[in-house]
Amino acid sequence: MFQCIPTVVEHEDFDATIDATALEEAMKGPGTDEDAITEILAYRTVAQRLQIADVYKELFDKDLVERLKGDLTGHMEDVIMAMMTPISQLYAKELHKAISGLGTDEDAIVEVLMSLSNCGVLEVSAEYENMYGNSLEHDLKHDSSGEFRNLLVRLCSAIRDESETVDEELARNDALSLASAGASEWATEESVFASILAARSFPHLRLVFRVFRSVTGRDIEAVIDQHFSGKLRKGFLSIVRIVRKRAAYFARRLYESMKGLGTDDHTLIRIIVSRCEIDLGDIKQEFLAQYGQTLEKWITGDTLGHYRKTLLALVAYEH
Repeated sequence: MFQCIPTVVEHEDFDATIDATALEEAMKGPGTDEDAITEILAYRTVAQRLQIADVYKELFDKDLVERLKGDLTGHMEDVIMAMMTPISQLYAKELHKAISGLGTDEDAIVEVLMSLSNCGVLEVSAEYENMYGNSLEHDLKHDSSGEFRNLLVRLCSAIRDESETVDEELARNDALSLASAGASEWATEESVFASILAARSFPHLRLVFRVFRSVTGRDIEAVIDQHFSGKLRKGFLSIVRIVRKRAAYFARRLYESMKGLGTDDHTLIRIIVSRCEIDLGDIKQEFLAQYGQTLEKWITGDTLGHYRKTLLALVAYEH
């Protein structure tokens, strides 16, 4: 179920000097050879891209990221900038945009925090504070309220059990607690869901969901859908979907970013760039299984030009 198939892997014949020189040629003089930029950067890992940037600085005494930013525009600029950003910085930037933008993007906040291990959460939190001056927890508290705020604080506190061992008795007790809380009319029972969903390990929660189903005769998603509303409902459902099958969750997020009129390019770029070295191959398989068409076909239909070509290059690698 959890194969972790990347679509971008280390380039075997990697030579940072050759790549840096080729990028300088692509941006020299009038016009920019965006095809050349894609052919180099989309087939390198982020670590290799950062090596290229270091060598570029040595060779040409210029900042490669600033050079690319000055030569590219629109969504092509957006995706290349994301590709040139270390993952912890990228996540910190995404969290800041989600918090400080016009209207809070709660889906993006939960997506990012649930994508990370405890160590990853702490690393991104440190990066966030270094970049923006405030702690991540401070800004989340300032930008949200009620039990949803408490849920976000729990998620950014890196308190999740990461063991693979499952205590069956504890899982049954958690399932019964959730069943009781789901049957209650009191808002205070929201904290029971938040405390369990934000702190228990993924293997533990999968067993909790199975026991919950056997005890109540209902999937936990149906109970959340019925008894909660607004941001908290969406947050709980996102956590459950990620726990059940991470690749299916991201396939759904990609589908939602492209369905209907218009495209949520910000979400599309974030997921493809952040998952391409981890499990985008699994996400592609889930996308095809859920929606009957390839992710590549949807990207082709929803994007244009060199931006499209770059996304397809990040997605298309086959082992």
